[in-house]
Amino acid sequence: TVTNVVLPTNALEHKAAMKQFVSKYPDAKVWISPGQYGPFGECGVVTEDMTEDEVNVVVKKASKTIGYRVDGVLPVRVQSGTQSKPPENMFPSWADSFDFEVLCVDLPGNAGPVSECAFVHKSSKTLVVTDAVICVPPVSSSTASGGSALQFPIQPIFGTYFDATTLSDPTFWDRTVLQAVFLPLRTEPSESKETYPGYEALTNRLVRAPILRAFADARAPESVKKWVDRVAGLTAFDRIITAHFASPINAGPDLFTKAYSHLNKEMSLDALSSALPPIACQDWSTLNSLNEFIDDNKLGAPVVYDFKRGCL
Repeated sequence: TVTNVVLPTNALEHKAAMKQFVSKYPDAKVWISPGQYGPFGECGVVTEDMTEDEVNVVVKKASKTIGYRVDGVLPVRVQSGTQSKPPENMFPSWADSFDFEVLCVDLPGNAGPVSECAFVHKSSKTLVVTDAVICVPPVSSSTASGGSALQFPIQPIFGTYFDATTLSDPTFWDRTVLQAVFLPLRTEPSESKETYPGYEALTNRLVRAPILRAFADARAPESVKKWVDRVAGLTAFDRIITAHFASPINAGPDLFTKAYSHLNKEMSLDALSSALPPIACQDWSTLNSLNEFIDDNKLGAPVVYDFKRGCL
């Protein structure tokens, strides 16, 4: 029985099917991350210092603006900390089973807030996130099941969109990954075939997706780093489930924090080079150009941090 449906981010690709989930499970409680927006405007933000009445105002507004019933908005931590006795409508019924931390950033110049919630399921010691980190697995060009110990077959779902010839191309997965994270399709010759350095830099390790380093971390580095530190300080976890690429991932707080080493101002360039994926400086060109276009045309908040720190 599904008792709760949670929308943990306001990224469009993740929220698009939320209304269908709510319709599928009409008896489930519906919780959303703060700063959501819908057909009728912004849904608002709940903070941990709010009263019961103030929370109710935000929740009622969210139900009207987002287009489906909302029972609660996950609260954002405030500087003063939580209340000694927070109102009953502040936290969901499953809060005893899950620790969670909410990132919500609302910068002048952006179209609206950006949010993501990270959850730790206490009993299984599992961190559940949406976009916070990724782990790109290497795959074989074969669609047959099995694969080697180090490679996995292309998953059948790709056959929904691509024909067999496309899927059998040995560069299909490499190019798919690079396009998903907005790194260029730059190749280098090798003994057996041309390789994609950007792809090789990302595989088989826990990383922050380059597109989010460039778009989110570059604009709100302090807020993101504080959130990462808070997530790492939740109930100890030893595996991570994420929305993209491989899951579950055998990783704990140390590797989670390491994926955000680019935000550590105290870390030397040598240390950064060993902690971060070895992405060549020239492979940041696409994201750098997009940020320049956004800044030049005032389409969003300005870049305030060097997201390329540690590039080679």
